[in-house]
Amino acid sequence: MGTSSARRGPSTRLWRRAKAAATRYLSPESAGAVEAREVVARYLAALKETGAQGDERGLAAFRLTRKVAQKLGDFGDRASSRGWEAALEAWGLEGMTGQPPEILAQALSASLIGSGGGLEEAVLRVSLATVLGQHLPREGGASAVPSPTLLLEPGQLVREFLGSVLYTRLVLDLGESLEAASRGASRLRLGLEGIKESISQAGDLALDESPAIGQWAGLAGWVWVTKVLETLLSRLSQENYAL
Repeated sequence: MGTSSARRGPSTRLWRRAKAAATRYLSPESAGAVEAREVVARYLAALKETGAQGDERGLAAFRLTRKVAQKLGDFGDRASSRGWEAALEAWGLEGMTGQPPEILAQALSASLIGSGGGLEEAVLRVSLATVLGQHLPREGGASAVPSPTLLLEPGQLVREFLGSVLYTRLVLDLGESLEAASRGASRLRLGLEGIKESISQAGDLALDESPAIGQWAGLAGWVWVTKVLETLLSRLSQENYAL
């Protein structure tokens, strides 16, 4: 079994420790011995180890993620400042305004990510569809036509997306260990909710204001997305678990 970064699963010391922490986190015999934030911290240490040499910030494993996050910010910016139809048209989705939010979320995911079939692309599609599905507005039911704006400003939308990507990658990479240790769907669900909450809390802390209108597609957007992700990873990695 591989990981979200490679099809062949790594067997280094840090990956073994990450999987062991995931097992102890949900194992009934060691209840309370490992908290969700330790699972996340050990996972990030292992992920950083498999990244580009010398990448101390752990960003190398998320290069495509940052590109898509910047595109998502640009889409949200266009929807807020130029209108819903203009935003859809900019990403090749003319005539989609009458589609239900779920269909629009899938179409936007395909447009923002492209046709790549890699493992990271698969994670991004799941995360984009999840976040967009939650924040595309509904008026009168699931089949209603979305209104001209998203329910979140572009910066917050991007923050949620980055957190969702990290959570989805962790579940993909450590899911086998988590599921085997949980011995039941209820315990697994509660454990995953704890991990998701740990990531969400780190992402909720205040950051600099997001790029100005019309600046998302340029250097300002890229720098801001990189800073947000770097801050998120740093906060989640700061615990010392003798990695």
